[in-house]
Amino acid sequence: MILFTSDLDRTLIYSNTMMETYPIAGDVIPVEHKEEKIVSYMSRDSIDLLKQFSKDHLFVPVTTRAVYEYERIHALSKDINPKYAITSNGGTILIDGKPDLEWSKIVRNRLAEQSQPKEEMIRVFAKIRHESWVLREFYIEDLFYMFRVDRKLVPRGELAAFQKELAPMGWSIFLHGRKLYVLPTSLNKAYAVQYLQNFVDYDLHVAAGDSMMDYDMIIDADYGYSQLHGELYEKQPDDEKVIWLNGMGATSTEELLRNILELNLVR
Repeated sequence: MILFTSDLDRTLIYSNTMMETYPIAGDVIPVEHKEEKIVSYMSRDSIDLLKQFSKDHLFVPVTTRAVYEYERIHALSKDINPKYAITSNGGTILIDGKPDLEWSKIVRNRLAEQSQPKEEMIRVFAKIRHESWVLREFYIEDLFYMFRVDRKLVPRGELAAFQKELAPMGWSIFLHGRKLYVLPTSLNKAYAVQYLQNFVDYDLHVAAGDSMMDYDMIIDADYGYSQLHGELYEKQPDDEKVIWLNGMGATSTEELLRNILELNLVR
């Protein structure tokens, strides 16, 4: 059996902007609604391939989204309804839709032991934070921060200095599009996947993602995939540890899922 751990946004599901940027020939299906507005899509072929895969193998969504944001993606959380899901950048593991309390306890203990309190991080961030580029603030499930930013106005030099000051404090940053994530270093998708691997049966681990926050999970897998449209390719295009997909947007997702199904045939 194949264990497939995959990021969601820009790896399996796409915003309207991404769909317009990388149009596909086949049908496009809404997979997520927010206040009756469609906010993300998949190609029909991607949905069909993922359903086909999930009949015989183990698909585990792995996302930085909070639990409620993951549950909003009805095509995954309800239609495919995977037994396991990892949310909050590895902070929460859902089993049959309910948080694994043992993992939650491990995460909280690690954060307390390995990272300085969030108030210290905020104090340091205040040195460079300004309303001109930090537009909104979100504290996700008492685990990490996500700031909505004006990417054009982000002071890159000051942000790099901020990252260096954070490192010994046990915090790290990721600028992903219009979102600036500030997370405890021990909050990592790969750690949650490693925990999950201890009590699931599988023969082969395949992982996929488009951002630097997916990198550790990707290189830990037997086969780790990423897309040319992603941040990971933008920053590390020559990384030989990653299998780069040829397609862009939803086309790359179809390519990814077909590749995984073919891996099963050649084993």
